[in-house]
Amino acid sequence: MLMGMGLGGWILALLLGFVIGGVFFLSVKAQVEYVVDKRGPTWLMPVALYARMAFLGAVLVVVAVFVPGECVPGALLAGLIGALVARVLVTRGVRRSGAKEEEDESV
Repeated sequence: MLMGMGLGGWILALLLGFVIGGVFFLSVKAQVEYVVDKRGPTWLMPVALYARMAFLGAVLVVVAVFVPGECVPGALLAGLIGALVARVLVTRGVRRSGAKEEEDESV
């Protein structure tokens, strides 16, 4: 049923994908604020990039070790959907904060 996972497995994979995607995309937002907008040191950009790659590598290793083989496609698909939802929410939050900053500067 449902690619080897029950309904609970799909919901768990969606939630974990949302949390992991949220952490990933919020770290991208933080990197832009601190490095690109010159609020932090320039050496932080490659460190943040490698840290995100290591984070995703750790997630993939955990999935490979702890998820049964027949459930991996479903778990990764559900996790991807959760990560995309997190991406949309982070993007909307960035746009709203940018619009508020422009309003504050114009007043």
